[in-house]
Amino acid sequence: MDAQQTNASNDQQLSPAARKFLEETTMKSIFGISDAALDTVMALAYQLYQVGRYDETEVLCRGLVAADHKYWWSYSLYAATLRRLGRFGEALAQLEKGLAYEPNEPKLLFMRGEIREALAQQESAPAKKSPTTPSPRVAA
Repeated sequence: MDAQQTNASNDQQLSPAARKFLEETTMKSIFGISDAALDTVMALAYQLYQVGRYDETEVLCRGLVAADHKYWWSYSLYAATLRRLGRFGEALAQLEKGLAYEPNEPKLLFMRGEIREALAQQESAPAKKSPTTPSPRVAA
């Protein structure tokens, strides 16, 4: 059984009260992480993104989403990072998660349109053929 199936079966076993607790509670609230601390991490992640250090940005964005899964900006930067890494499907999934909390956020809506367009172009583009290497000539 893969992780997605395990998570789905675990979700079905949760009581409504447990599901509500998980949805409303963040690591930020459990550990008392200040907004200033998260803002500092977000600023660092954005700076890394600006200089093209996408792997580091991705790690920080994962932490930001884990700390406060309700904050749309984390999803926005995470999706932008995944887009730069060419992982359009994952980027779209992160935007959808952000839109669950901020359904009318213009930045998320705009990015979703851009990424859907990129996915459509990627799917409609013919598969690139790898260059063929000429076969070596055999001396007769």
